Amino acid sequence: MKTHIHHLAGCSPTPLAHYLKAFGVLRLLSQQKDPQARGWWQNESFYLLTELDHQALCDFFLNDYQPTPLIAPWNGGSGFYSKDNKQGITEIRKSQGSRLAMYRQSIKLGEQMVGQRKESPKKEDKKAMLQQCRQRWRGVLLDWLEAAMVIGSDGNPMYPALLGTGGNDGRLDFTNNFMQRIAELMDCSSKHATAKPHVDAQLDSALFVTPVVNLGGGAVGQFLPGSIGGANSGTGFSGYGLVNPWDFVLMLEGTIAFVSSVTRRANSQALPQAAAPFAVYASAADFGSASDADKTRGEQWMPLWDRPATFGEIRNLIAEGRNQIGSEPARRPSDFGRAIARLGVARGITAFERYGYIERNGQANLAVPLGRWEVKAQPYQNLIDSIAPWVDRLRRAGSEKFAPAAITRAGRICQQAIMTCCKGSDVTRWQNLLIALGQAEAQLIHSPKFTADKHLAPLPTLSGQWLTAIEEDAPEYRLAMAFASQVGFDKQGNPTDDIRRHFLPLSDKHARKLDRQFHSNEDRLLITPQVVCTGNNLQSVAIALIHRRIIEAGQKNQHDFPLQSRGRITARLADIAQLLAGDLDEAKTLQLIRPMLAINWQSAAFKNETDHHYEPDGVLHLYGLLRLANWPGSLKLKKSATPYKFKLNPVIFNRLATGNLHGAVDEAHRLLRINGLRPHITQSLGHPQIAYRLAMALAFPISNFHASELAQCLTRPKLSNDESQTPITMENTQS
Repeated sequence: MKTHIHHLAGCSPTPLAHYLKAFGVLRLLSQQKDPQARGWWQNESFYLLTELDHQALCDFFLNDYQPTPLIAPWNGGSGFYSKDNKQGITEIRKSQGSRLAMYRQSIKLGEQMVGQRKESPKKEDKKAMLQQCRQRWRGVLLDWLEAAMVIGSDGNPMYPALLGTGGNDGRLDFTNNFMQRIAELMDCSSKHATAKPHVDAQLDSALFVTPVVNLGGGAVGQFLPGSIGGANSGTGFSGYGLVNPWDFVLMLEGTIAFVSSVTRRANSQALPQAAAPFAVYASAADFGSASDADKTRGEQWMPLWDRPATFGEIRNLIAEGRNQIGSEPARRPSDFGRAIARLGVARGITAFERYGYIERNGQANLAVPLGRWEVKAQPYQNLIDSIAPWVDRLRRAGSEKFAPAAITRAGRICQQAIMTCCKGSDVTRWQNLLIALGQAEAQLIHSPKFTADKHLAPLPTLSGQWLTAIEEDAPEYRLAMAFASQVGFDKQGNPTDDIRRHFLPLSDKHARKLDRQFHSNEDRLLITPQVVCTGNNLQSVAIALIHRRIIEAGQKNQHDFPLQSRGRITARLADIAQLLAGDLDEAKTLQLIRPMLAINWQSAAFKNETDHHYEPDGVLHLYGLLRLANWPGSLKLKKSATPYKFKLNPVIFNRLATGNLHGAVDEAHRLLRINGLRPHITQSLGHPQIAYRLAMALAFPISNFHASELAQCLTRPKLSNDESQTPITMENTQS
């Protein structure tokens, strides 16, 4: 048997009307003419494989196609009530041929259900009529009913957004308009309801985008936003929409494919729109015109596939509507994106066209295309699992009526970042997500009352795998990691007392648990004196951190510099040099530090990084001197069997923090000489800004290897008679 491939250029993934038109063509052809017909998407168009050639395909729709009897007697404006437009329903009711026989029977059935009513039923009466329809209707009429509405577990009707509120959108009833378009296309008074003159050209235009003239006006509803008419839609003050009647007819025929399986309908409690296949709650994330103030009826992600499939195969795929994360159905766009990223969607789908049913153009709902999502597996999706509940809780709190705008915005940015990570795996996406999480967490302490009232919590403990997801060969990344991982050590040498408590007011209860809670009472968060790192300037935050740690060390009678690295997690001297020179993105470094504080460093896997030799010069000489004088623990030098240990001298840092470079270097020189190291540098003069930056740099730990290199370069254990000491003067140089 010879088959033919038809390129239906008039059926495209956007707008929604043209997408649904492809389903209408494939469904009607499969059920009424060629059961083996197949269709697929390619190059932004729908392709049809069938035994019918071009002429036979057109002849089928013009002469043989039997319209699906779409009726909605529960709606006002449906044609069944006295004040309704009856043009279409009257012509079909009076028809004689077999082509419209099923429609005539369905209209009679609808009239029986309407009975003596003068107007459409309301509330309980409407509910009873819908129940009656559900019990009595069969075949395609039942398919239409189940596409238009779903009976909930409580017996109340729920309306998937695809067909408005049960087959209408406001005052526009889809079924009545469908009958009017049928009457425009077919001569209902003829024996066989043959096609009217010139509608063949309109069919060619609908399927193959051939030019056509004399299109009439008509309502199209939410499906074709560009053809609804209105102000500025044409010449003059107001325009009228031009609609090809075949577009409207085939579009409505296509909606019947979107019927959920019984299982999915049973699992869609409290989610009316998601009773429809691939439908979720709306979210103002991941599209340019997003606004939290938009009124929406949810979103629907329409599947695309690139292999020939029969209508039966596609119907089963849609009925199942599989989009899951584990065993849970996706309820929001971010969930759907996560399901796609881990292939928790039906097999065979290559992409989804995302649509939002959004209130635009006054109070009219429009099906707005929100972008294409390719179905590809993405790495690190387990990282999102750990933070998704936290983000969802933040989103719920931010959606409340009197929520601070900053928290609402933070929740939205986090959702946007999650969806971005579901689309790709590059480092920038994951860094942006981590930064968004840190900024959202920081925002919570700026709204202490709201955070306490809603029982919001700090970020949960993050897996060390985050470091792999965001890893890049950049000083900002390495410095942030070195800073955030710092701790104090107990007498047994075990790491304890990380620095997160200086950024957030954390509760001491269950402090050893991985997930921490805020320190609060019933009214608000309690900000204690130990929370000092609340600014957005890296220099100020670093200086405040060291200053607070030195105070606490004095209170505890501790004599080591109070910040130490976790083993191999240190900064390079080259990175410190860039930091001192102001040649890196300090804002980004701080943005990475905040969320990194939540990382479980014991679970992190680190590469055995080779120690990089770096020859210090310029201001790095001063840094080396000050770093050695503020070295935590014991310092082992390459050519010395005995390690050096320096007692903490708070005066050095305090002088740096107040801009007194000369006084700080003088104290550091004295401390090193007392402990057996003789620095080449004896004094220094410079701008206070240099002192501030040197103070900041002390908050970033370096390795013992680099400290030893600095000691070898800048000091000598013994001073021979012919060696001189060199004063260094730093001019008024600002970073």
